[in-house]
Amino acid sequence: MYPAYRKESYARIVLPFILGIGAAATAIFLDELKVKTILALLAALAFLVGVLYFASRKNLTSIAIIFLGLGIPFNLDINLLYREYVGVTSIDIGLSLLSALLLYVLFLYEHYTKRTTEPTFRYNRTLLWAPIIYILSGMLSFANAASPELSLLELARLGSLLIIFFIVMNLKDRSQVDTFLLTLSAGVVIETAIAMYQYYTGHTLGLSALGERELGTLEVWYAGSRASGTIGHANILAYYFEILIPLMFAMFLGEERPLRKIWYSFVTIVGLVGIMTTLSRGGWMSLPLPLALVFFCLIRKKITQSKTLVGLFFVGMIFCGLGILAYPTVQKRLTYEDFGSAATRAPLNKAALSIVRQFPVFGVGLNNLAKVFKTYDTTGGSSLFRTSTHVVHNLYLAVWAETGTVGLIAFLWMFIAALVIAFKVMLRAPPWQQAIAVGAAAGLIAQLIHGSADPGFRILMNVSTLVYSMFGLIGAMSILRRKEESPGL
Repeated sequence: MYPAYRKESYARIVLPFILGIGAAATAIFLDELKVKTILALLAALAFLVGVLYFASRKNLTSIAIIFLGLGIPFNLDINLLYREYVGVTSIDIGLSLLSALLLYVLFLYEHYTKRTTEPTFRYNRTLLWAPIIYILSGMLSFANAASPELSLLELARLGSLLIIFFIVMNLKDRSQVDTFLLTLSAGVVIETAIAMYQYYTGHTLGLSALGERELGTLEVWYAGSRASGTIGHANILAYYFEILIPLMFAMFLGEERPLRKIWYSFVTIVGLVGIMTTLSRGGWMSLPLPLALVFFCLIRKKITQSKTLVGLFFVGMIFCGLGILAYPTVQKRLTYEDFGSAATRAPLNKAALSIVRQFPVFGVGLNNLAKVFKTYDTTGGSSLFRTSTHVVHNLYLAVWAETGTVGLIAFLWMFIAALVIAFKVMLRAPPWQQAIAVGAAAGLIAQLIHGSADPGFRILMNVSTLVYSMFGLIGAMSILRRKEESPGL
């Protein structure tokens, strides 16, 4: 009895001691974390509790897809190895990435429990190799990188994006794709509501934990502040809207279910209101061509039908009404003094080109342009900014300067491959698959247009996730079309 008693006594003493040390260490750890990080950890914990609660694999899959979509506008993440920099600043472990990893586990579990001979994952070979080759070109850029650790940060981000892209491409049926699209559409509505509040009041909602930042304002003549939603910057919020509005418009045109059709028409209108609140000239100018392409591609065979003509009349009336309401704001934004914002583009472009001429093959290194811009600039254009680090306001020149001609070709191939595959889907797939492929491709085109005057999606992880999700949706449509044509594959 005596040894057992001693053992029990020691346990009573040691266990509280260990728990006390653990609680103190946890308190110190949490005290040093940002509010956003704490909320991200709580969200992850809540997610795990939800996983345990919902025992059905189908429910778990739906929840993971919803969190994958919600993680794009609401940037709950943990930033590892963070540093102050204009570019990729950390390794981001966010809600979308964690949800994608969970989907991998669920898809693997489904495959092995069914004991099927079908492949676990499917992929479009051309579309998959494009981002892989871009990653390889980024590795080659290490040859000239002044800061290899900055390049490693972007390689880590590209690896995360590849994981998300691949799992979106493997959404297995229409119900899973619908869940993802509805989540994206809900994000558009929520972001517009937040943006409208910011625009009209000039205040934030206190959602800094979700990515909301202080607003940038224009002159006093202007009606409101430039809204940034929870994305963090007005121009980047415009990226978000310009990528998703064509997809929502395509779903409105291609969706056959009446309630879904009404919903996507509503989201399209809401998205147009949202992008107006950003006061982003690049965002506004990027939309007309993609929307026209969506309209032409999806209506081309129905244009003579009376039902289509009636629908087009009402759509035209809505767009005209929105145009009349928006005209005063657009007219002032395009003609009023921009305090030299546009004038800086040309000198910075020339400065970036001077760096390309010095490092034409492999560039100065992934994520290194801001660090060496002033060092290698031979034109003096980079001196327009007082800050020590900044980037060129041109997506293509930034990629070219950082990864050289090899990287630029690989980067453009990602988009070209996606557009070609979307075109093939449009010619042969059912209407709902056509709508998704065309809408996703049009959103990519909008970002490519805007990228000629702005740094583009590469700046933030959440918008990069959205772009790679568009790649994934196009790939998913090509795979689903192929499965329907050849069920045995």
